[in-house]
Amino acid sequence: MSWFPQRAFADHFITESNQIIAVRSILKPGITYHINYGGRGGGKTYQWADALVVEATLGKVRILVTRELQNSIDESIKNEIEDCIKARGLESFFKITENKIVGLNGSEFIFKGIKNNIKSIKSISNVDIVLCEEAENISKKSWDILLPSIRPKNRPHPAIIVLFNPDNELDDTYQRFIVYTPDGAIVKKVNWRDNKYFPDHLNEQRLHALKTLPKSEYDNIWEGVPKGTGDDAIIQLDWIKVARFTSNDPRWKKTGRRIVGYDPAGQGRDYNCAVHRDGNIFTHVDEWLKSPDLREASKRAFLLAKQGQAFIYDECGGYGDGVDIFVKDAKKELLKEYKAEKMTHEEQVLKKLKIQGFNAGNSVYRPDAKIPGTKKTNGEMYTNLKAQTWARFSQQVYNTYRFIELNEDDIDPKDMISFDIDDNDTFNKMAKELSTPIWMKSLTNSKKKVEDKDHMEKRTGQPSPNIAEAMVMTSTPKLPASIGSML
Repeated sequence: MSWFPQRAFADHFITESNQIIAVRSILKPGITYHINYGGRGGGKTYQWADALVVEATLGKVRILVTRELQNSIDESIKNEIEDCIKARGLESFFKITENKIVGLNGSEFIFKGIKNNIKSIKSISNVDIVLCEEAENISKKSWDILLPSIRPKNRPHPAIIVLFNPDNELDDTYQRFIVYTPDGAIVKKVNWRDNKYFPDHLNEQRLHALKTLPKSEYDNIWEGVPKGTGDDAIIQLDWIKVARFTSNDPRWKKTGRRIVGYDPAGQGRDYNCAVHRDGNIFTHVDEWLKSPDLREASKRAFLLAKQGQAFIYDECGGYGDGVDIFVKDAKKELLKEYKAEKMTHEEQVLKKLKIQGFNAGNSVYRPDAKIPGTKKTNGEMYTNLKAQTWARFSQQVYNTYRFIELNEDDIDPKDMISFDIDDNDTFNKMAKELSTPIWMKSLTNSKKKVEDKDHMEKRTGQPSPNIAEAMVMTSTPKLPASIGSML
């Protein structure tokens, strides 16, 4: 038997006939992860569909073909696999039903989405090969469930094939397999020029895109370059990446007091979040699942304030005026607990803690004050306090970028931010949340406003940015003097 993959894919396979017959497989032994990523037209899906059809004839294997969401079998690549079967004249070897493809030797193709089949994915057994299509959409949660659930029966180790066109470089799939490539992986970037069967009609589309699209958009679609952030993003991803651990720079001067930002889970939102900011350095992020008792959630947020001087919370949070009551009740309960347990230091810190609500819809602070570097006032530029605060936070992150990348040493330390967040997953989630919202114009007065959460989720799939909201509110300019003077 012979097997001739396209050159771009050759490293994944055995191509010598004698070796294929000896091991009854075309997949290179000892490789767990086969990663192919790139732009449109690279032929990734068809190459692997064809390869797995051949693999299924060589010995009994159970193959799971999966993606993040699959509402019907029509959304899978079952049709492509059927085309490969017909192209190889193997219709008599495979029995094709509505939801499965089964070979005469017992090989089987199963088609399931991950997100809508969590329980069945967890319990699925004896899967030898997994083909993950459109893997850029597979979430961290789904990967964390899928990968440990794969238990091969007919192979010494599983073969996991990951095919995707990169979207955002902070997406879990890109981070998991490209930035932090696991052991036992072959990674190949495959683009249109690597596909000798690249059709003329697609090339016409590509050439049109090359002429008409912004370079970054063309590069993402056709060259497989992950997106950064667009020019209309409030905070650029590059600024955030540069601002990580900036406090390690010998020129850095720590300044300001300790403050906690708390964004409670509201209606339809899954997570609470509290962040700790030690002056101009973010040191901790605590995000946890929404609970029915907002008092308990608020008590947990207060735990980050053990060494703090100020506590800022979203006083709306989807509960109207209720958050204020829950926060005050949580403080009273904690004070009682500290007193009963004779935790004198914690009790004194909490008593002195300055607490202030943040209402994003409030009017701007000092509306008649000129914005540095512009001719406009705060009131002329921003729709509300939320827009003003995001702009202030964005400027602080950009100042840090200028300090590091452009060596501008004359920037006031209080006007910069360092993200000292150790955990990569947390940092990446934070960075994506901060770099996703865009500026929009108010329909009533054309002033700047922050994209609302529903619009952002429809545009990008990014859910409510709990970490970002908790961080940004710590930069609000509208604080009582007793707190504002500390920042």
